[in-house]
Amino acid sequence: MTQRIPPLRSSDTAPLWRSEIGQLDSLLSSPPPPPPPPPAARSRRGLLLKGLGLLGVALVSGLVWIAVTGKEQQTGTPTPTSAPPGGEFTFAVSPDVPEPLKDSSCAPHAYGETQRFLTATPCQQLTRGLYTTTTPDGVTVYTSVSVVRMKTAEDAAKLKELTTRDGTGNVNDLVKDGAVRVPNLPTLANGGFAARQDDRDVIIIESDTVRHGKDEAEHVKLMKRISNDAFRLAADLNR
Repeated sequence: MTQRIPPLRSSDTAPLWRSEIGQLDSLLSSPPPPPPPPPAARSRRGLLLKGLGLLGVALVSGLVWIAVTGKEQQTGTPTPTSAPPGGEFTFAVSPDVPEPLKDSSCAPHAYGETQRFLTATPCQQLTRGLYTTTTPDGVTVYTSVSVVRMKTAEDAAKLKELTTRDGTGNVNDLVKDGAVRVPNLPTLANGGFAARQDDRDVIIIESDTVRHGKDEAEHVKLMKRISNDAFRLAADLNR
């Protein structure tokens, strides 16, 4: 016996074609996806990103280098240099005394009436340095700078007045004291002398050469000029 298949009704097929039409409308209404960039554009973009990355690394490396070298410059050992600008002569720190010599007792480093005064009126500190410069005709000049710090400004004034008088002795320069040995130059006291008071400090400077010129008066005058120009060196000794 043959089985009879019932015919399809329009109500049975409506959901199918309506669903297909809805999917088609959705596809048609959606914007098409952007096309992939061409190989050349992708290559340029990759190079640009790599370039920016290298630039960032270079900037960071530069900042690190500046920080490290700046720190080295601040913490490194200073090299002895000439005196600050603004004077007539250029002074250099003597390699025999690369650092200032300091002592809490002044009397053992003095002579004559000055020594007796410093024994009765002790200083607080004696700081001395040795420098070299040259005369206009190229002769080496040795300059000793001594800074005597007294307890009061009144004591400093008395010491300064005492050392500027003839025959009253003085604080030993570094050559006379034996800290530096210069052949044929036992002391700088025979050259040019200068003294100045700065509150509690008395700055005493003596300069001389191994050999003097024919005109002794002119030699002493030049040595005094050099000593007066060396007052600016005292600021370096007290740092």
